[in-house]
Amino acid sequence: MPDLDNMRSTTIAFSTQWSVLGPFQIGTRGTESSVFLRFRNQHSLAPNGSVSWAIVNSAYPLEQPAKRAITFAFPDIDWKFQQAVFGWAALQYQAWARGEIKVRTKTRQTVALYTDKVLEFWVDDEHFFGGDYYGFRRSPVVLHLDPGTHQLDVRLIRDVRAMGGNYDKNGPSVDIDLELTILTRPLDAVSKILVSHCVDGILAGSLGSVSVQNTDTRAIHITQISSANSFYSTSLVSGSQIHLAPGQIRPIAFEIKVLDASASRLELLVSYTFHPSQDNEETLPPLALSQEVKRRSLYEPQKVTFMHPGGMVSYAMLRPPSREAQKLCSQATNSSLPILLQLHGAGLEAERQEVAHALDPVQDLCAWTLFPTGVTPWSGDDWHVWGFSDVEAAIKAIPSWIQSMHWRGLGANIEKWFVSGHSNGGQGSWYVATHRPDNVIALAPVSGYLSIQSYVPYGMWRTMDPRRQAVLQASLNSYRHELLADNLKGIPILQQHGSADDNVPVWHSRAMHESIEQAGGRSSYFELPGQRHWFDGIMTTEPMRNFYVANLPAPSGRFEPSLPVRRSQSEKFSLVVANPADTGSKNGITVLLLESPDQYGRIDVDLDGSRCVISTSNILSFRMQGDHRLTSIVIDGWQQDSSDGGNTTWSRNPEGRWAPSSLSRDEVEKRSGRQLGPMEAILRSQGNLEICDLPGTVPDIALQVSRNLHQYFGADTIISSNSKKVATGSGSVIEIFLAPPLPDPELLDVGSSSRYRHPRDDFLQLRRTDDGSHFRASLQLHDGRRRCYETPVESWGFGGIFLRPLENERLSLAICGTSKEALRFAARFVPMLTGVGQPDFILFDQRCTWKGADGVLAMGFFDHEWQATRSSFIS
Repeated sequence: MPDLDNMRSTTIAFSTQWSVLGPFQIGTRGTESSVFLRFRNQHSLAPNGSVSWAIVNSAYPLEQPAKRAITFAFPDIDWKFQQAVFGWAALQYQAWARGEIKVRTKTRQTVALYTDKVLEFWVDDEHFFGGDYYGFRRSPVVLHLDPGTHQLDVRLIRDVRAMGGNYDKNGPSVDIDLELTILTRPLDAVSKILVSHCVDGILAGSLGSVSVQNTDTRAIHITQISSANSFYSTSLVSGSQIHLAPGQIRPIAFEIKVLDASASRLELLVSYTFHPSQDNEETLPPLALSQEVKRRSLYEPQKVTFMHPGGMVSYAMLRPPSREAQKLCSQATNSSLPILLQLHGAGLEAERQEVAHALDPVQDLCAWTLFPTGVTPWSGDDWHVWGFSDVEAAIKAIPSWIQSMHWRGLGANIEKWFVSGHSNGGQGSWYVATHRPDNVIALAPVSGYLSIQSYVPYGMWRTMDPRRQAVLQASLNSYRHELLADNLKGIPILQQHGSADDNVPVWHSRAMHESIEQAGGRSSYFELPGQRHWFDGIMTTEPMRNFYVANLPAPSGRFEPSLPVRRSQSEKFSLVVANPADTGSKNGITVLLLESPDQYGRIDVDLDGSRCVISTSNILSFRMQGDHRLTSIVIDGWQQDSSDGGNTTWSRNPEGRWAPSSLSRDEVEKRSGRQLGPMEAILRSQGNLEICDLPGTVPDIALQVSRNLHQYFGADTIISSNSKKVATGSGSVIEIFLAPPLPDPELLDVGSSSRYRHPRDDFLQLRRTDDGSHFRASLQLHDGRRRCYETPVESWGFGGIFLRPLENERLSLAICGTSKEALRFAARFVPMLTGVGQPDFILFDQRCTWKGADGVLAMGFFDHEWQATRSSFIS
């Protein structure tokens, strides 16, 4: 086996000196910047409106030349004045750095490049977008470097959420870490084996996972995962071979059976072949992996594995009710206990001591305590679509744990949640309670922020047309918890925040406390004098302890776990909805469709005995269920038939009249269920996302999309190249193609030979004009007319990205462009970082690369019939 450390020090290295140019203005999660911004020297942040190149030396001793820690700062900028005017948004900027990679060998070297805190970079003008902004180190880039010197250009971005709002005399800095690792085999592991804890000789979850990367230039098929000893038996969950494109990373899910309870290590052999295989090909040795299997007692917090809806294995930390709690709780309930959810802050794993043991001082509470991960240390997307799907999957995994562990204690009521969390988890708590009010029995956010828009304001975005900005803001409606405060009425709430918090300013909790009161709710607010963002015991202070006890089952009184469909004979409440796909019921009322998806919908309900008066705004369909027994129903002033007690689905017809109805969710022509919402709806995939890299495109774009989805969401994606039909699996699809023309994908029904086309394939058309001199883009408007744009073929033309419907509430995300450059830029809009704001469709030309959103030609939303809404922006 070669000495890799010695190889790093003698064969490959980064330059010690780096050139840097900046800083340049950028807004929170801004989209502008490409090669057209590189190395420009005019900008608004710098003195005299211009910047110049400077030299920066990297850290790490010379004996580690394949590692570089580099700090970039710009002390000449008056940051204090900028911050005094624009707040934290002024501390965000972008810059450009240039260094070198030196390969001191006579042969090509295959290396893995890790880019901690970097979003975008170029190696010898080969573009890589996505990087590793949070330092997850999940998805390194595989490079095949010839001997000699290679130029490395890095786009630096400073983000307050990721890097903080504090700084020293040199000003706010960007600190990046780069590392090169020599690769010596075609298949390599890029993660530890994910395996549950062993509890009394039984695995707390039967699923395991390991992320492996194809480092070769040929495709690889994983054929088997087997145990290297007789202690365990393992098998692939997929039941078939797993395809890895060159450079691709996939988390490989497998099932584990314990054959010997005394085993302390899980040792695996991953068997694989090249694809297509050759008759005379050498036998590839399996990849050998090993991982300690940690042991826990039954009542300790323990790692439980389960399947995320996206098709890969995740984990949560679960603590069942203690022995003492069993004695106490049996007096309060004879059946089941609620779930006490604890959501962690940004940058933390759920298995960390400060997370999994945060509630040890109150271990005798009458609840099942669950610490979800959200898949990543940043909880996927801040506990929203992807991260919250993980929460719900973790909750649903508890009954399986009860069965496999032969639990004989009190059961778990997986419909009733006491929700709490710290920092980003506090924000996640607001999300859960405002989007699932009927499930939440109590809420305790600690040091949480209101929304990403209010954490670091978007005021430094490049100047844009207000209508363009309105579309972007509307795509983030679901994040604005302060605008959803009406949904919290009736839920017991305790807020806690340190007065000296310099990470999440205490204003956030004060403002949400005020919003709740204005919405008619009640919130107990405790501000801790002199306390900062985190301290030991922050989740078990005296107010928190008292609140846990008061809102969980206790021997002094019975706990009723039934759904709160009606709390009293006379009640007024409201349900505000940003996206029906994300929002559950309140008192048994669920919104199914909004009239205009870019605006909030609202239902106001006045229950008076058996009479119900409902007023709606921007609601197209809603459902009532529960023990209402209504004899009179009035909706928007119209008396309705109440023969079924009101338990039905109501829809509004084009004339504005309400009537009972039934919606067919299998009808592709209509948009419903998981398809609703902005572009992030693609993350509701029920199964592996498939990336269709259609012929004629650039293969590395599909790889980039796959790598980014794995990096930031831990997602498992399938890369395929099928131009005839879209996949028929359970997951959604991302299609990448050069135009003109757009292909007409055909869809094969599962279990049927019938085919049909997408009903909205003609929404966006990209092609050349008849004389071949121009590219033409045309969009179908809400009234059936088409809006056309033209640009000379000498430019890179047009790029676009938009959602299209598939059957069974699946989606296709189409990425298209008239050139490889346009296609690359379109791919950067695939959801990756929270707070960017991606509506349902975007069409742009080259101006978008330097003007940001103001260079977009058209963007907006689709209604329930997949028509562009009237309020979409069409230039």
